[in-house]
Order: sequence, then C-alpha cells, then structure tokens
Amino acid sequence: MPETDPNLEAALGDTERLIVKQKADLLEAAVQAAANAVDLSGLGSFGEQANEYLIYTDEGGDGKQKFKVVETSEYCGFTGRCCCRPNHALTLHLFEPEVSTTSEVMYMDRPCKCGQCCACCDICQQEMRVYQGDLKSDNEPNPNHQIGHIKMPAMGGGFSPTLNVMDREGAEPFATIKANAFCCIGGMCCDHTFEVTDANGNYMGKIVKEKPEGLSQVAKELGTDADNFTIYVPKDMDVQKKANLLAALHLIDYWLFEDEGDFNCDVVNQRCECKICDLYCFGCVCPCKCSCGGGGGDGDDGDEGGEES
Repeated sequence: MPETDPNLEAALGDTERLIVKQKADLLEAAVQAAANAVDLSGLGSFGEQANEYLIYTDEGGDGKQKFKVVETSEYCGFTGRCCCRPNHALTLHLFEPEVSTTSEVMYMDRPCKCGQCCACCDICQQEMRVYQGDLKSDNEPNPNHQIGHIKMPAMGGGFSPTLNVMDREGAEPFATIKANAFCCIGGMCCDHTFEVTDANGNYMGKIVKEKPEGLSQVAKELGTDADNFTIYVPKDMDVQKKANLLAALHLIDYWLFEDEGDFNCDVVNQRCECKICDLYCFGCVCPCKCSCGGGGGDGDDGDEGGEES
C-alpha cells in the first residue's frame, strides 16, 4: 500500500460522519417522464446525465460542504451512459472545494458490468478501484496510487447485497459491507443500512441510505434517481479505509438505487405504477411494483390493477 497522500489525510483524518446528497437532474427526469408517458421507457436513457454529489459534515446538509463528487463517463459507446446505465463505465472525482476545484483528493474507477443479474461470473460482479491523488497528473488511473479495490463476491452475498473491500484485487478483504436486509431492498418507507465489519466480524461503521423526509424529498425520490446517504466511521479509522468506504457508498448507489424514479405514469396505456421495493437474490435485482389502470378502453379486465414484479 502506498503512503497516505497528505491531502487525503487532511481531508478525511477527522471524519466521523458524512452526509451525501445526490443532485437531482431535472433534464434527466423530464426526458424519462416523457419516455414513460408514451410507453417507451427505454428511450429515457437518452437523457441520462453524469451524476454529481455534494457531501456535508453536519446534520441535514445545511451547514458546511466538505466535498463534491463529479462523474465523468462517455455518453455513447458500448459502455456509455446511453446504452448501459446504471452499469456504465465511469470515473468519480472527489474534490475539496475549499482547497481546489480542479485537483482531486481521490478518484474512483468503475468498469462497465452486466448489472441486475446473477453474480456467477466476473462480468456480473460489481467492482470499483480507489485511488488517491489527482487523476489529471496521472492522465490515467495509476496502479501506484491505488489504495483499495471493492468487489461483489461470487453470487453477490446470497439474499443480502454484499461487497468486499480489499487493498488490491485478489487480496484478503479487510472489510465486508452487507445490507441489513433479506431478499428485499429499496423502497421509501424506511432507511436501508449496510453494516461494515472487519475480517473478524467486528463492527467498523455503517452506510445508510436515508428514507425521504417531507414532501419535497418524497417528490424527488418519486420523480428522479437522486438519493441521500449517510456514512458513519470511527474517527481514528485509517484514512485509506475511510476513503474506501466512501467509495463503496457511491458504488452501492449506482448498483442498487440508481433507477429512473419510483413513480411512472404511462399516458398512452392510461396506467400508473409505483415501485414498492427491489427483490434481491444472488446479485439479481428485480423491481416489485404496484400498478393501476391500463384498461385503455380495450375491454381487457386483467390489467385493471394489482401488483407485478
């Protein structure tokens, strides 16, 4: 492992809790809503924008902004956002705005994967590499600056979403991140907690996907893919481990919560549907939805309402 970069040490050294808020993109939401309205939801990918996250140090994000995370990724291409969202290849850049808005403290690289399917082989296992320093000075990810590797285990942890965090690919994990859930993940009715434990099963921290609070947050969750997270770690934890857990938070968002919003309205078929949760099994993610309408005056009684998965 490389020595910790002084900028990374200064940025994360005293961290105990960070509140991560993804910025809602209105253009992306509008394109997806229009595609859903004409029963062509797949066309919503043409409006997919690169994500941006604001990270705060105090409750509710009303005070000091600590970091800003910006995604860079191709729009087109076989691994681009338009074709492969949310499993497209991407790089996330973490800036400390008070220090610099052009030089990163760390960056995270995720390859394109076949997502939402059984994690029985490497191409279906989500992963991310974590680097300290400035990508611009390296021009491409520098193996000498790598401080971690995050990867889904074979079969994805069974019925609970799981990630292993290690120093390098193939090394023994120093931490395991596992959802406090069985088979069911997502939905707006409660928080979703991912507990972090070390190699001996001891508690190291947790990542919480926060449920929406208030009408504005409910509306944002229903209409966009923007989510809020909080990460808790011990203050004296090694800085490189903190950086890896912060990276894992973003991987979890793309893997499990980066969908097109929980509410869809199909005007053509006079049908509305709302996602209740996602069913999870060995890496497979299948949305469970409640729908109503859909008759459209064609005499079909079977689509008047009900649930589908």
